[in-house]
Amino acid sequence: MHLVESHPPQSPFVPKGEDNLTPFRRKGVARSAGGCRCRHAKRMTGFAFALVTMSATAAVGPNIQAVQPDQLSNYWVMTNTSLTVDVPNSGVNLDKPTCSAVTYMIGSDGVTRDIVVRETIPAGDLKSVAASAVKDMHYVAGADNAAHAPVFTYIIIPFNLPKDPATRKKITDACVLKDFPNGYR
Repeated sequence: MHLVESHPPQSPFVPKGEDNLTPFRRKGVARSAGGCRCRHAKRMTGFAFALVTMSATAAVGPNIQAVQPDQLSNYWVMTNTSLTVDVPNSGVNLDKPTCSAVTYMIGSDGVTRDIVVRETIPAGDLKSVAASAVKDMHYVAGADNAAHAPVFTYIIIPFNLPKDPATRKKITDACVLKDFPNGYR
C-alpha cells in the first residue's frame, strides 16, 4: 500500500521513487532487524492521517478562517517529516487506489483537531488511516500568520495510486470538496 500526494509542494505525500520519500511508522508494531514492521503489514510511503474523534460534522465556528489547501502554507506549515498512523492488518479496499478528503482545524498551538473524514472513494477501511494521519500532523505558523490564528482546512490523502499522472489526478480529483467551506463547519 502506498500513500502519495498530488498537492502543493509543502505536502510530504510523494509517489514511490520520487524525492522526499518518508516511510510511515506504524503504531504498536516493532520493527525487526530486516526493517519489516510485522509479518502482515504492507509497506507504506508518504505522509498522512488521524483518528476520527467526532461525528460527521465538525464543531468549527464561523469565526475561524477557512483556508483552501493550496493556500495553507501561508498560514501554517507542517513540521512532520513522517507520521505515526494506525493501519489495520485487514479490511475493505486496503489495496485499491483510493482517496480520502479530511477536514480539520489547526489550533493556535499548531495541533490538529475537529478531524472529520468527509469522503473516501471507494469506501473502505482506509478512512481510519486517513484520520489517523491528520491527527499526527503538527504545524508552525506561516508567513501570513504571526498571530497564530487557528484555521479550518482540508487535505486529500491518496492511497495506492498508479504511476500514470493522469490516472492519479482523476482519482484524487474525486475527493476535492468543491464547495468547501460551505456545509462543512
